[in-house]
Amino acid sequence: MRNLIIYLFLLLPLCTNAQESKRRIRLNAGVKVGFQAITYNDPTFEIEGYTFNENTIQSNKIGYTLAPFLRLSRGRYYIQTEAAFGITRHSFDFTDTRQSSVSDIEPNIPEYTLKTYCVQVPLLFGYEFIKQEKYGMSFFTGPKTKFVFTAHDEQLFKHFAYDDLEEVLEKKTYYWEFGLGVKIYNVFFDFVYDLGLTDASEFIRAPKVNKEFKTKRKDNILSFSVGMIF
Repeated sequence: MRNLIIYLFLLLPLCTNAQESKRRIRLNAGVKVGFQAITYNDPTFEIEGYTFNENTIQSNKIGYTLAPFLRLSRGRYYIQTEAAFGITRHSFDFTDTRQSSVSDIEPNIPEYTLKTYCVQVPLLFGYEFIKQEKYGMSFFTGPKTKFVFTAHDEQLFKHFAYDDLEEVLEKKTYYWEFGLGVKIYNVFFDFVYDLGLTDASEFIRAPKVNKEFKTKRKDNILSFSVGMIF
C-alpha cells in the first residue's frame, strides 16, 4: 500500500503537467500564399441597354494573395488573424439589348474587366476536430474586412456607348468566411469561401456627359492557399 501511495504521488505531477499543457495558450506565426476567384451575387448593372441578365458571362480570372498571420491556440480551439495582400481580377461580357437578335454583322460585345489591389483582414475562430502530432484538420469561420486601394485599380470598358466610363468602388467591404484547414507537420492547406455582406460598388459614371448609373453587387470569394506555421 505504501508503495502504491508513493507511485501515485510521483505520477500526480505528470498528470498536472499534462492538464496544464492542454490549458496553455500558445502563440504561433506563419505565412501562406494562395489563389482566389470572385463571383458576384445577383448583380444589378444597366447602362443604355447594356445589362446583366442570364446571358451575361462572368470570367473568373485567378487572383493571388500573400498573407502573414498570427494564431492564438488553447487545446483544440484557436483564434487567428492575418493581413492578406492580394490582387483580384474579374471580367464581364454583356448582352446589348439595343441590337437586333438577327444581324449579318457580328456585334461588338460590351466587356468590362477589373483588377484591384487590396488587403483582406479576417478574425477567425477555429476548432481542430482532428488533432494529432503529425497531422490535423480544422474548421474555422469569422468576419473579414477587405480594404481596396481604389486609387490603383485598373478598369477597362470596351464597346460601350460611352468611352469614359469608370466604376467607383467601395473602399471597404465586409464578408463572412468559412474554411477547412488540413495540416501535415508544419505545412497546411486552406480551402476558404467568403460570403459578401456589403456592396462592392457605389456607382458607374460617365464624367464627360455628367451621368451616373447605379450598380449593386456583392462579391463572393473562393480561395485556396498553402502555408507554413511555426
